[in-house]
Amino acid sequence: MERPLVIGGGVGPMAGVALHARIIEHTVTDGTDQSHLDIFHFSCSSRIPDRTAFLLGKEGVNPAFGMAEVFQGAWEALKSVGYASREAVGGIPCNTFHAPQIFRLFQEELKKRSIPIRVLHMLEETVRHIQERVPHVNRIGVLSTTGTRKTALYRTLLEEGGYRVVEVPEEKQEMVQEAIYHPSWGIKARSPVTEQARNQALEALRILLDSGAEAVVLGCTELPLAIPEREWEGVPLVDPMVALARAMIREVAPSKLAPY
Repeated sequence: MERPLVIGGGVGPMAGVALHARIIEHTVTDGTDQSHLDIFHFSCSSRIPDRTAFLLGKEGVNPAFGMAEVFQGAWEALKSVGYASREAVGGIPCNTFHAPQIFRLFQEELKKRSIPIRVLHMLEETVRHIQERVPHVNRIGVLSTTGTRKTALYRTLLEEGGYRVVEVPEEKQEMVQEAIYHPSWGIKARSPVTEQARNQALEALRILLDSGAEAVVLGCTELPLAIPEREWEGVPLVDPMVALARAMIREVAPSKLAPY
């Protein structure tokens, strides 16, 4: 029996659903239900404050605490069905949650609560995915929330990996943020994705391509919902959700990781 997987969802809700789907899509099975991996998916949006709002000083409660409570519940559920002796591997499908101000405190909370679930770092796995999928590129474009951009999460990791980073001009960042967060037609607000949200996301993508990006990271888990293509005009699009899903499979059942 393989080790179980845990999804800390609700950040946003459709992102958790998408990660769950990606895990299934990238798992090799014998065609039976029983050969799939066991996935414990907890979506508790009401417990977890907005990550970008926290990083921008508009929300006083660190989302780390709410997510730690979710993983506490996950651990109790794992024990209740006989998984207490098997280390679980977790993933949180939210790029912004991995800002050091949030993710480090979350890890401290897991340790404090003695929760033996190893949570992978989504952004580190994304950089690894880039190195494996498109090893020839040097100039990487990044589309992300304002919170992720402000903390330079991707910029730092990519530059440490030897890449040059391209982002939309500062005055265009609100266009990306609006495509994700607009209360009437943003990706978080409507499912399926509205035409306006997709067009606005594509406009931002166009800016990066015109700036010479050789690959583009869709660095908010909502963005691949609006731009599901694997490439655009021959330029590879990197979905951190796929990177995380594949990393989770790799950690618990490497023989079941499908070719990409």
